[in-house]
Amino acid sequence: MAKRPKPGKCVHCLRDHVERNWDHVFPESWYPDTTPPNLYKWQIPSCIPCNSQLGKIEDEFLGLVALCLDPNAPASRSIVQKALRAMNPDAATTPADRKARASLARRVRGHLLEGQAIPPEGIYPTLGEKWGRSAGQGVAVRIPAESFRRLTEKIVRGIFFIEDKKYIEPPYRVEFFALDDLGAQPARELVNRFGETYAREPGVIVRRAVVPEDGISSIFEIEFWGQFKTHASVTNEET
Repeated sequence: MAKRPKPGKCVHCLRDHVERNWDHVFPESWYPDTTPPNLYKWQIPSCIPCNSQLGKIEDEFLGLVALCLDPNAPASRSIVQKALRAMNPDAATTPADRKARASLARRVRGHLLEGQAIPPEGIYPTLGEKWGRSAGQGVAVRIPAESFRRLTEKIVRGIFFIEDKKYIEPPYRVEFFALDDLGAQPARELVNRFGETYAREPGVIVRRAVVPEDGISSIFEIEFWGQFKTHASVTNEET
């Protein structure tokens, strides 16, 4: 771990002259077991409140989205196993650990929907049924849309800082999109033609196309564990 960064500006909230620590752009616990051991894991300077808040969102998101991933795919197998162990009381090592795992399992069960209670319009693109069950037999996991947005924005801001040493500040803003294959086609064509790829495989692949005139306006395609994608744009609200 690098030495703690000096007080300065937070990549996330943009507050300046604040105490900071290192925040992993792609959380450490999200790297699969198949990650090469010598792979550098992106880090950016974050104020301590932002780092703590985002860490809680990341932990909850991972525990829920892991239940929607393919448990046999090499990129996601260990992620699924980790999530299942975390809520398995039989995997506990102490009474307190057993209690915490059981509590987590109850919270996760509170996020489940079954059968006809699953709204078709609410299924995230590429995170739908993978086991061939009919609509009446399916089980879905409710994941807050805000979590997808916050984590996508974190990665967008992180890439700009790592690659360009830039902060995304007003009048620029990050906007998140949940797109199916058809909706993502224009973005895909742009990043295929003009974009660059920043990969920390097999966990995450980020593709970015930046408008050269201002060096900030851009389109992002972010792929997680080879299983699903999020998209984002950075635009100037004044123009």
